[in-house]
Amino acid sequence: SEIIDKQKFVWWAWWKKGNEATPVDEFAALDIRAKSDPVDVYLVDSGQSLIYRAKCAGVELSATGKLPSPEKDMTPEYYRDNEYCAWFKFTEIAPCEAEELRQLSYLDSSSLFPDGSADYSRYEGKRIYSITELIQQNRTMWFVRKAEKEDPDYEIILLNAELVQPCHFSKKYFQASGNKILWLSDLHLADHVFESKKGKVHKTLAEHIGKCIQGPEVAGLIVSGDITSCARKEGYDDAKRFLKELGYEVSASLGAENILICPGNHDFVREDADLPEKKEPGFIYDNPKNTVDFSDFYQSIYNIMPNKYFASGKKWLLSSGHVLEIAALNSLMLQQYPNFEGHGYLSQDQLDYVAKEMRWGSDNDRAIRAVMMHHHYLPSCYTEVIDSGRANSAVYDADRFMAWMVKHNVKLLLHGHKHRSFVAQVCYPQDVNKDIGDQEMKRVTIIGMGGTAATGADQKIAAIRFERNEIVVDFYRLYSDEHDSDRLCQTVRLPL
Repeated sequence: SEIIDKQKFVWWAWWKKGNEATPVDEFAALDIRAKSDPVDVYLVDSGQSLIYRAKCAGVELSATGKLPSPEKDMTPEYYRDNEYCAWFKFTEIAPCEAEELRQLSYLDSSSLFPDGSADYSRYEGKRIYSITELIQQNRTMWFVRKAEKEDPDYEIILLNAELVQPCHFSKKYFQASGNKILWLSDLHLADHVFESKKGKVHKTLAEHIGKCIQGPEVAGLIVSGDITSCARKEGYDDAKRFLKELGYEVSASLGAENILICPGNHDFVREDADLPEKKEPGFIYDNPKNTVDFSDFYQSIYNIMPNKYFASGKKWLLSSGHVLEIAALNSLMLQQYPNFEGHGYLSQDQLDYVAKEMRWGSDNDRAIRAVMMHHHYLPSCYTEVIDSGRANSAVYDADRFMAWMVKHNVKLLLHGHKHRSFVAQVCYPQDVNKDIGDQEMKRVTIIGMGGTAATGADQKIAAIRFERNEIVVDFYRLYSDEHDSDRLCQTVRLPL
C-alpha cells in the first residue's frame, strides 16, 4: 500500500503453479490494449478472502523462460528479487465489495493448460458465485467477462476432487505428489523475527524455507504448535498470509488435505487470575472465549471449526509408495493460568476419540503411523529451572500416552515447545501385565524440533523424507538476520 500511495503503480508477478503455461497470445493482446487504455482487473487475496479492483496498464512476459521485475523499486519485496513468467503493471488498486464478483462470468481458460493438466470447462459461461469458489479452484488466474442475464448461477464446491464435506480426519488416503513432509514448529509469528530490521531488507520466513526446500517432492506440511505468541491475533493473521506464500516458495500445493497443525501453549489465551491453591484446572473446551482466534485460523485452513479436542489427522499416500497416517494431538487440554502452564496433558477421552477417528482399531501393516503434539514427552533440555510452580519435563499422563501409542503401532512421535532439536527412542512392552522377557518390546522414536521463528534460539525447520527402507529427517538451520547462510545442519536416519 505504501508503494501504491507514493508511486501510483506497482508491478505484480504472476505466480505460475503446477503445469500452467504462459498464455503468450492472450497476454500480448492484453499488453497492447492496456498501454492504450488500462484494463479493469480484480485481485483476489485468498489469505484474507478480500477483493481489490485495479487497472492493468501493461504486461511484461516471456514465452520460454522467466523474467526479473521490470522495476524492482515498484515491486513488493517478497518477490522483488525473483523471476516469474509474467509481470503485470497495476494502478489504482482499491478494495471493493465481494458482491462485485457476482456481476462477472467465467470465460474459456484452456490456454492456461495447453497440456490438458486441468479442465475448468464446467465453469465456462457461469457466474462467479463467491470468493470461496475461486479459492477452491487452486489456480492463479481467471479470464472473465460481464455476466449476462441467461448465465447459470450456482456454486461449484471442490474442497477436494472427491471429498466435498470438510473433515478433521481423513476419510480416504490423499495421493500426494511427493515423498517429503515439511515440518515447522514454534513459529511465534507475532514476534516478527523474520522481518526487515533497521532499514535492511531481509528475506521472509517463506523465502528462507523455499531456499532450503524446493521442488514437487514436498507432499505436505506439519506444524507442531505455537503459531503465534501470547495468543495475539496478529500472529494468526500473519500465519494465513505465510501459508499462501509458503506454497509458492516450496513449489507445492498446500491445502486442507495436506496441512496438519496442532495447538501450542501460546495459541490459547490464559485466564487473568491465578488458579486457586488445591483447585484443579478446567478443560480448555469449557472456555471457548480463550480459543476463538485459533479456531478462526483452523477454519481458514480446513473450512470447518475445530472439534472439542482440537485434534485432527491425515492419511497420505506418498509418491514413494509409503502410506503415512499421522494424528495431531492437543497437549493443551487443560486451561492455562498465570501460575499454571497446563503443561502436557492429553486425556483418555482425546486418545480414544483420535484412535476411533483414525480407524486405528485394527492393524495396517502397510501404514507408517506417527503422532504430533506440541509438548515434549521426554526431558529435552540439559537442566530446568527448579520451581514448584512449574511443570517439569514430562507430560502428566505420559505412561498412558506411551501405552496408547504402542497399542496402535505408532512408530514416530514429533513435538516442539523446547526450541531445541532432540532425538531419542523408547522401548515399551506391548502388554504391561506380562513379564518383559516374555514379549517383544515395541520401539517409539521421539523427535523434537527447534523453534522455527522463536526468539533467543536456533531457528530450524525439518524435512522428513520417506525412502525405501528408512525415514530420513533433515534439520536446516535458518538465520533470520542473514549473518550466515541457511544450511543443512543435521540428518537423522531411522530404519523402517
